[in-house]
Amino acid sequence: MIELKGMAWDHPRGYEPLRAASKEFSKLHLEVSIKWDVRSLKEFGDMPIESLIERYDLITIDHPYMGQADKNGLLQALESHISKASLNKLEEQSVGPSFKSYQYNNHIYALPIDAAALVGAYRNDIVENRGLVLPKTKEELKRFYCHLPNDLSIAWALCPTDFWCTFLTLCAQSNGRDFINGQGIDLEIGIRVLDEIKSHLDYLHPRSMEWNPIQILDHMGANDDIVYSPYLFGYTNYSRLGYAKNLVHFCNSPQNKEGISTILGGVGLAVSSHSSVADLAAKFVEFVAGEVIQEGIFTDNGGQPGNLRAWTSSKNNELCNNFFKDTLHTLETAYVRPQFPGWNQFQEQGADMLHAGVAAYRNSRSVIKNLNELYQTII
Repeated sequence: MIELKGMAWDHPRGYEPLRAASKEFSKLHLEVSIKWDVRSLKEFGDMPIESLIERYDLITIDHPYMGQADKNGLLQALESHISKASLNKLEEQSVGPSFKSYQYNNHIYALPIDAAALVGAYRNDIVENRGLVLPKTKEELKRFYCHLPNDLSIAWALCPTDFWCTFLTLCAQSNGRDFINGQGIDLEIGIRVLDEIKSHLDYLHPRSMEWNPIQILDHMGANDDIVYSPYLFGYTNYSRLGYAKNLVHFCNSPQNKEGISTILGGVGLAVSSHSSVADLAAKFVEFVAGEVIQEGIFTDNGGQPGNLRAWTSSKNNELCNNFFKDTLHTLETAYVRPQFPGWNQFQEQGADMLHAGVAAYRNSRSVIKNLNELYQTII
């Protein structure tokens, strides 16, 4: 027997579809078994993978790691193990820029098995019963606060990691994809966006500054006070009957102009540069990313696929109450974070800096200046 070892992230969306796909793969390759361990969502997004590459063949990874992986030789270049024809097909079937987000320096270091971006989440039953109209622009969002019944509230996911994602989203929506330059975040754009986020805080659920998307969705699924969240990473699990007490629907996030929606998330599956069975591990990556597994087993077992065929499947949209159909536009126009070496260290520390600055009521200009000083010491 050959045992592949994989590292997933600790949510049913993160590990259940991989375990199910592994069983199917082993039916085709009787000599192969695949064992999955898990790490937290924060570790997935912020922690380096250097400590994983010697112990695991397969690693789920966030796309901003590509520059660091390339610089330090952490991952296999998949074009050395998967045919060009297959990679071209998977790129054509990518949801939005997901496939390209795992490319760096003319190499492809992971394949998108999960696609996500910041989207809106809402309780459709409450919206319909109260006659509410969800906002489509940021101006409509501010008016929405004022028309909300007193027993209902809106939550934003603003724990440090998600504060960072919302901040970058609004910067990109405000001034395009090139708001980061050699000095860091464009100072005036950063100040304006940070002030914009501050202007919303008085209208939000009081726990917004500590919550991540899962905590908000868990709350919406169990309680009836939060009707809407405009910027959080979507989870198809909550749009499926029976996952939580209350069904949560999803939609595109508010934006003011066409072109850029929100920040891209999702999950890539990579092969460690230290794997002694890299060809076999890459074969599994190709297997999981393919349309047949993505549209079927992967989605059926709680996954949020990265293949467009799965997103446009009528069966999957029925299963998830049109999650895919209603958020696809956001994915297609998503903003992709930088990937150069050092970005992840800047992202982790910068997120804490922004969050702490707002929590302490610090002047926005001072916060962004300090953020850029951090950028220049790391990048």
